Amino acid sequence: MSDELQSGQPENLLALNLGIGDALQLQDPSAPNRRYYVKLIGFLNKASIVVSHPMQDEKLLAIEDGKNFLVRGFSGRKAYEFNANVLFASHIPYPHLHLSFPKQVECLTMRSALRIQPKLAGWIEPMDAASAPIKVPAVVVDLSTSGARVQANRQFGKIGDEVRVAFRLPIDDEEQVFSISAVIRNSYNQTLTEDLGGAEVMTHGLEFIQPEGSMRMALQNFIYKTMAEG
Repeated sequence: MSDELQSGQPENLLALNLGIGDALQLQDPSAPNRRYYVKLIGFLNKASIVVSHPMQDEKLLAIEDGKNFLVRGFSGRKAYEFNANVLFASHIPYPHLHLSFPKQVECLTMRSALRIQPKLAGWIEPMDAASAPIKVPAVVVDLSTSGARVQANRQFGKIGDEVRVAFRLPIDDEEQVFSISAVIRNSYNQTLTEDLGGAEVMTHGLEFIQPEGSMRMALQNFIYKTMAEG
């Protein structure tokens, strides 16, 4: 088992405090490489779970009633999975699936926040009121809901300084700019590998100051979707 995971006990789905819009992965047990990203629309305890209809190449997949899926997702620092059958596939009033409600859910606890390495272009705005507003070009090379690791061609603050980090994320097929307050927790000089140009950069570890609810959900879902899509 990975050092990032701790085994856990089976749980009830309600105990996971799932949110509408959470990203889920549907895996076809008969073809493990077939994994589809969907969103949670809602659920009724012991009745069904409603999710968006899986798509591939921007087209709706043909899903038969009774089809079995292994459903995976994340909630806080817990990764969970359960088996579910398609109870009903409907296109009215929009494409969606009703999945069977699981009797129990297998969970693993993450030792740390979920992280991805997206290489997102963005910029840093130091919050020093004594200086004129500036934007330092940067690249987000590691991202979680609690913070980020960014690289820039120069130091943009000292440990403990507050900054704003901004980057673009593709949300629902549209690019949106995220601008989040953060505190510099560490920084160090780093030489990139030759395949990345071999240049020297300053790497900074940032801790987010709690983002707004809608922003946090969008950021969380981007991370979950990236992980769900492998």
